[in-house]
Amino acid sequence: MARKEKSEYIIQAVSHALDLLEQFHDDVDELGVTELSKRLKLHKNNVFRLLATLESRGYIEQNKATENYRLGLKALELGQTFIKQMGLLRQAKPILEKMVTECNETCYVAIFKEGHVVYLDMVETDMTVRVVSRVGSRLPAYCTAAGKVYLSHMSEDEISEILPGEEYQTFTDTTIKTHTALRAEL
Repeated sequence: MARKEKSEYIIQAVSHALDLLEQFHDDVDELGVTELSKRLKLHKNNVFRLLATLESRGYIEQNKATENYRLGLKALELGQTFIKQMGLLRQAKPILEKMVTECNETCYVAIFKEGHVVYLDMVETDMTVRVVSRVGSRLPAYCTAAGKVYLSHMSEDEISEILPGEEYQTFTDTTIKTHTALRAEL
């Protein structure tokens, strides 16, 4: 008897709940039922039921003033548990502190995931001018120093698979704009 693909075991309601949670990313602080319904292409009743379920477990909370929803403390706790279980940060902290002392710049620990860099921890310099915290943020690898370090150790085929297009989204005046420019810099 052949084994089923894992995708055949997916529970749609759980998938929808996770899709809802993933709408709260980058600069998205709060969202209303109507906006979530549009984004998820689900009926408002379904979205409301998902929100009520997630709210009852602490993963979502409602701002009583705006009646919009935002991530709850349970989402933070889950993320922090993941980070602690990695053990990486415990080992990295003294190295980060030493690097900050030596170079007088803010230093980060980041992981590479699906063509993006996710910042897990940082140690700030005490200099007046410094980079703002990126911990928890997820940025395309081609536009960050940490991402370029990861990409520099990949083959051309691996990079092309991760970043299939020639044109890249720009975030600042110095963002790498094309695959050709990225290869030249790497």
